[in-house]
Amino acid sequence: MSSARVVVVGSVNLDLLYRVPHLPRAGETLLGADLVRLSGGKGGNQAHAAAKIAPPGVTVAMIACLGDDEGATLLRGELAAAGVDVAGVQTVAGPSGTALIAVDDRGENTIVVIPGANGAWPESAVASIDMRAGDVVVVQLEVPFAVVETVVSRAATAGARVVLNAAPLDRRATELLDNVDVLVVNEIEAAELFGFDAGLSADDIAGIAGGLDTDLVVTLGARGAVFAPARGEATSLPAFAVDAIDTVGAGDAFVGGLAAALAASATLETAVRWGSAAGALTATVVGARHPGLDRKAIETLAGPVG
Repeated sequence: MSSARVVVVGSVNLDLLYRVPHLPRAGETLLGADLVRLSGGKGGNQAHAAAKIAPPGVTVAMIACLGDDEGATLLRGELAAAGVDVAGVQTVAGPSGTALIAVDDRGENTIVVIPGANGAWPESAVASIDMRAGDVVVVQLEVPFAVVETVVSRAATAGARVVLNAAPLDRRATELLDNVDVLVVNEIEAAELFGFDAGLSADDIAGIAGGLDTDLVVTLGARGAVFAPARGEATSLPAFAVDAIDTVGAGDAFVGGLAAALAASATLETAVRWGSAAGALTATVVGARHPGLDRKAIETLAGPVG
């Protein structure tokens, strides 16, 4: 089995999570409960999941910007405790990123993100990123688009395998696809990016994949995922059956699991299975990160990487 690094470039947030009986409607005031502070951010969540389940020989590094506030100590420390290399996490003046997350009695959520340090990347933070042939470089869209654009271009030039999780949705993501190896989106993001007015069918996803030179993975929540190699046929995988209580972070864990498997030279199908298992298990706990996530649990659901 070959080995490599997963290099996650993106956001780290302090999540303020609270429970509500239902998601608020416009103009509605609700009484919430059970306020907790948790580590989050799409990039941080993905790095955390990848490090917790990484196959032997695969290491995980986080490249991010944190503020000079008290929350940064918690955020950096929790990544390091999970086994993530945090040498590339820089400090900038001001507050760290923050996310306000409401979770209802069905486990559904709404999220408001205040970027903070995630929106204040200095040029040095991008210029100093070490990316090598054989790395799996993971990016999302919670940091400035110019940062993502530069990282994707540099990673492709270095010979790294680029995984783009095009979330939060930004239509400019399609401009990056020439340098992207694997595009991961949910069905809403896929519909918006590729010009569909309504939900996507499996045939729609297959049609999109047939016109791309990029591997495509579309997550469907409780209905599983559909994936297709570049210009190849689409395959559906059902979701793993778990008792989900909180879907916050499940999509990020999916990306982390997929990246960890790809770094171990797994096939796209196996990587999607690993991502699905990581996402399913994360949905069984409160918050965006599963503290007990490990490789054995993933292999029990999804099998080994090779």
